Formats: sequence, structure tokens, C-alpha cells
Amino acid sequence: MAKPLLRLPLIASPMGIAAKLSLLAVSTILLTAVAIGIAVVRTQSKLAHEALREHGAAVTAMLAQSGEFPLYSANRAALTQLLESLMGNKDVAYAAFYAADHTLLVERRLSAAPQAVVPASDWPETGVAVRNVGADVTEFLAAVRARGEEVASSETVGIPRSETLGYVRLGLSNARATGEAVFFINETARFAIVVTALAIVLTTLFTRRLVQPLRDLSRTAREVAEGRLGQTVQIASSDELADLGRAFQHMVDSLGVSRARLMEYQNLLEDRVQSRTRELEQATAQALDLAQRDTLTGLPNRAHFTAMLEQALAAHAGSGERIAVLFLDLDLFKRINDTLGHQTGDSLLQYIANALRGALRDGDLVARLGGDEFVILARDVRSTDQVSGIARRVLNAFHAPVELAGHAFKVGFSIGISICPDHGNDAQTLLKNADLAMYASKEAGRGGYRFYTPDLNQHAMERLNIENGLRRALDNDTELFLEFQPQVELAGGRMIAAEALLRWRTPEGTVIPPGRFIPIAEETGLIVPIGEKVLRSACAALARWRAAGLPMPRVAVNIAAPQFESRKFGETVAAALAEFNVPADRIELELTESVIVRDADAALRAMARLKELGVSIALDDFGTGYSSLAYLSRMPIDLVKIDRAFVMRTTEDESARTIVRSIVALSHALRHKVVAEGVETRAQLTQLRRSGCDYVQGYLLARPMSEAALTAWLSSPITPAEALLGDKDGGLL
Repeated sequence: MAKPLLRLPLIASPMGIAAKLSLLAVSTILLTAVAIGIAVVRTQSKLAHEALREHGAAVTAMLAQSGEFPLYSANRAALTQLLESLMGNKDVAYAAFYAADHTLLVERRLSAAPQAVVPASDWPETGVAVRNVGADVTEFLAAVRARGEEVASSETVGIPRSETLGYVRLGLSNARATGEAVFFINETARFAIVVTALAIVLTTLFTRRLVQPLRDLSRTAREVAEGRLGQTVQIASSDELADLGRAFQHMVDSLGVSRARLMEYQNLLEDRVQSRTRELEQATAQALDLAQRDTLTGLPNRAHFTAMLEQALAAHAGSGERIAVLFLDLDLFKRINDTLGHQTGDSLLQYIANALRGALRDGDLVARLGGDEFVILARDVRSTDQVSGIARRVLNAFHAPVELAGHAFKVGFSIGISICPDHGNDAQTLLKNADLAMYASKEAGRGGYRFYTPDLNQHAMERLNIENGLRRALDNDTELFLEFQPQVELAGGRMIAAEALLRWRTPEGTVIPPGRFIPIAEETGLIVPIGEKVLRSACAALARWRAAGLPMPRVAVNIAAPQFESRKFGETVAAALAEFNVPADRIELELTESVIVRDADAALRAMARLKELGVSIALDDFGTGYSSLAYLSRMPIDLVKIDRAFVMRTTEDESARTIVRSIVALSHALRHKVVAEGVETRAQLTQLRRSGCDYVQGYLLARPMSEAALTAWLSSPITPAEALLGDKDGGLL
């Protein structure tokens, strides 16, 4: 909305400048007149009352002097004559003579009667006493004394000081003094009224002359605001108002010039608007397409997919068609992004989007929800087997490693599936349930798919509780703790290392198995601070054993992929060693094949940096992954750990025994020691000895134990493992 060109709120207000100036001037004059009048009245009233008091004191003193002989001679007639002489004075209200014992002798009154009794304390012995009797009379009292020594009275009237003969009592009316005050009040009021009236007239004439140019300017401004720019401002004065008028006229002239230019621009703008409107229509169509597509991959985005799913569900309601939603999460994508950078990650996502398009049936829709999440809408599915076929086709499309930017990636998906109407009838429910199924598939081992089942809701709540519990456990030192399982020489049983195993006991005393909370910790990123806590706890235990004078075994610490791929992992290891002053060769870092083969070249560089610190590196669960002999020969590792799955089958499966012998032979050829884990029977121990295995670990030799229990083990002259394997000397490497 356009704003007016000029606003003059002072002139347009209900009370204008003229009225305000007049009000200010009149108020000032009126207040001044009233203040002066009050001061004059108060001064005049004070003077009148002071004159009355002086007159009364003089008359009283005169009566006291004149009444000496009549009182002495008890001549009432003479006293009455003295009082009669005062009655011609209009100020006198009453007068009286009293005997020395305060009894009334003679009295005369005009306008008021005296009080019946004067308190004895009020009668003066010398001088004249003055007191107010009500609001109308001022009373004067004096003692009449026999002539003697003269002294000055309190009222400057000489009274002989000698024997008291009697008293004089005189009352003067205040009416005259009050009347004079009222007279001055009336005169002052008349003066104020005249001055105020004159001020109103003069101020009105002055302000009208002053404000008229402003009114003319305001009227002109309103006309200009209505678009009449040909107005001329004329102010007949030479003061600041004339300057204001000239400035306003300059503004009006400038507005006229600007208006002419604006008309030219408007015509030009209209031509351009028509052109831009056509361009905008084209851009709107493009923007609508972009709003529905992921800018990186070109696939439909979440909003477009949700709209398409809702359309398909609406069509399904009348046709009975079954619809499947497949929720895809790219496994371990965050590690690739963090390790190789977002550019490589973006290239991988673009490759995956193209591959997914090629793996779908005609009529199916694939979209990217964001990050590493994709979703597929499969229409007209007849059975769960058909949906399973779609999921397998997606997984098979990424069976071979992906070559990008000089790196080889093993791409895998975890897929969750929900079907309408079995698992929901609206888009949000189907997506939520497919998401829950995806997490269940990821927990089951990644690289697979799973259909939604109602129990997954409870499973999701349990996952959330575990995640919250882990966050709480990280903030205290009581829930997460370590147990240690010894690794011993197969030839003799002497202990060479102990594997640190993480345990979790909740405040309620419930022990959560690592298989339940470790995967959740990896998915949420909590595995990094948890792994750091485990590493520091292992170093702290080594420091305590050394302080106790016990031999320090190597402590093997399992390292998760997010830890290993962190750019600060080497700094974390060095900091833990330095904090507890632990020799680096006492720490062994266990890495699984899956951690290494994600990006073997980057992994080899990271392992080389760790070896520079002096720590040992073990390849855990060897034989279950995808590592090749070429990678194994290049890895700067010290030990190879045979997975328990092969160890358990050595007593009944010749192929398992062959695999174990091959792993041992290959490792020895590459000068790596071999540890077999999961040894539970003597028969397994025998097969491992025949295969040439170096070290063993398992329940047969020792169960995982607390730090205190392992301390006792280290202090024992002969350990159970040495007793079992027959080496009586014991000792540590």
C-alpha cells in the first residue's frame, strides 16, 4: 500500500498548533496572576492582623495606666467611664476591668461577649498578654499595678511594676482585618480575569498569523498527495516558515520530474513484464520439476514419491491391487563420505541411482529420500515371493565392487519391505513400517531384506531404549566395564595376551549382551566414544598391573569400523598411551576383514600410521570376509585370528580342518602369528596343535574374567591353562 507523500500530525490533530500556543500562553499568564494575587493577599492579611495586635496592645496598656487610681479607690463609675470612651471604636468587641482576685468589676460589650472565665495562668503579672478567642476576636490582658519602678512590657508599653490592683480585659474584632483580605482577594481575581482575557485575545491573533502559513502548506500537501503536482506554495514571511515553504516547493517540483520519468519507465516496464511473464512460466515449470526431483541423482524426492504413493493407494482402494514399498539404506555410506570426501560420496550416489533404475520392473518407481536412503514403489505385486524377487534383483545389481575415483567399493543395502493392505493403507504407515523392517534387516547382518512384522514396533522401542541407555552409560563409570579372556601359547599354555571384552550392566542389574548393543552403537555413532572408553580402560588396567609389580600382557582391543575410519583415531590411541604411560607394544588393535576391504588402500595407509606408534595389529575373524591374498600380503599386521566358526567344525569337517591348516600355513609364510578363538573342547585343541597354530583362546582355557580375577591369574605360579597344556614354567612374552 502506497504511503502518503507528507504527514502533518500536529496540524491534523484535534488540537492544532494555534490552540496549543494559546493554551500555553493563557495558562502561563493565569498561573502567574494567581500566584501574585495569593502572595499580595497573604502579605496584606498579615499586615492587617499585625496592626490590629499593635493597636490592641496600646489600648490595653493605656487602660491599665488610666485605671490605676479608679481601681485603687474602687471607683466603678470612673472605670465605667473609661470603658465607655472605647465604645466608639468599631474594632472593640468588649472591654472589662477585674479585681486583683480576677472578679469582674465593670464590663462593656458591642459585638461579642467575653468568655466567662479566664484561666488564672493566662492573667499576666507584667506587660500585655495576647490570645485568640475563636476566629472572630483577638483578646488582650494586662495587669493594673500601683505606680512604682517602670519596666518595659512585652508589647513595648510601659506598665508600672509594683502591687497588682486589678486587670484589664479587651477584645478586638478581626472583622476589619478579614474584610481587607477579602477585598484584596476580589481585586486580585478581577485583575487576573482582565489579564487572562487580554492574553486570550492577543495570543489568538498572534497564533492565527503564525499558523496560517502552516495550514496553507498542509492543504497544498494534501493536494500533492492526491496527485495534483502543479500546486504552488506561497508563504508571505521571511522566517523559517518561508524556508520550509521553499523546500516543500522544491520537493513538489522534483516529484513532478520524477513522475514524468516514472511514466516513461512504466511503459518500458510493461513491455518487459510481458517478456518476463513468458520466461517465468517456463521457469515455473522447471521449478515444479526440480521441486519434485532430487538435484543430485535426478530421482523423485520424498515429496514427489509420497504423492505418487498416495495416488497409487487411492487407485488400489477400488481395484484390489497390492502395492509394496521397499525402503533401502546404503550400508556404511557415512564412512565412505567421511573418509574420501563428499565429492566421492556424491559420485557413488549417482552411480547407485542409475543402477537402481536399471534393476526395476517397468512401472515401478525409485526415489531418493535423502542422504543414503532410497525407496521403491512396486505396483501390482501378487505375492511376497514376487516382492522378494525385486529385493534380490536390487541386491544382485551391486554384487560386484564399484570402481570410482581410483577406489573399489563393496556396495550393500539393507532393505525393509511393507505391503498394502497387509501392513498399512496410507503412505506414512507404509513408509514407517518399511523403515522399521529395514533396521531389522540391518541388525540381522546387512546386505539383506526383511518384511515388516508387527513385533518390529516393540523391537524399535527396544532399540530406542538401548540407545538412550548407552548415552546414559557413557556419562558414568559404573555401567560399561571390561572383562578379559587370556590368549595362551598352544605349546605350554603360557599367557601371551588378553582380549578386552566390553560388558554392560544397567543400573537395574540387567546385563545387555554385546550382540544387542554394539550394532546399535555403530549405527548411532556412539561406538566412537564407547571405543575410546574401552581403549582408555584397557590402558588403565595395564598401568595398574605394572604399578602392582605384575607382568603386563598384551591387551587386545576390538576396533569398530567408525573408530578406525575416524581421521583422529591415531591421535586417540597416542593420547591414551601417553595418559597412562603404557608401552605401545602392550596394546593390540583387532580389525576385522570387513573394516579393511571397504577401502583397502585407505585402510593400509591408516594401519601403517598405527604401526608407527608401536602398537600391534591383529586381523580378526579371518576367512569370513572378502580379503584377498594380495591384500593379506600387504597388510602390516602381527597376528591373524581364525574365526570360531572354523574352529568349532575342525573335529567333524575335513574342509574346515583344511581351511585352518591353509590359514596357518599362509600366515606363517607371511611371518604372522596365528590365534584360534572359540576353543571349547580338547578335540579342537588337538586339531589346532596338528595344524601348527601358535596361540589359542576359548572357554576350555579360560572364560572372560574381571580385572581382579585376571590379576589373580597373573599372580598365580601355575595358571589353569599351563596345567592343561603341560608347561610348568609359565611366563609372558
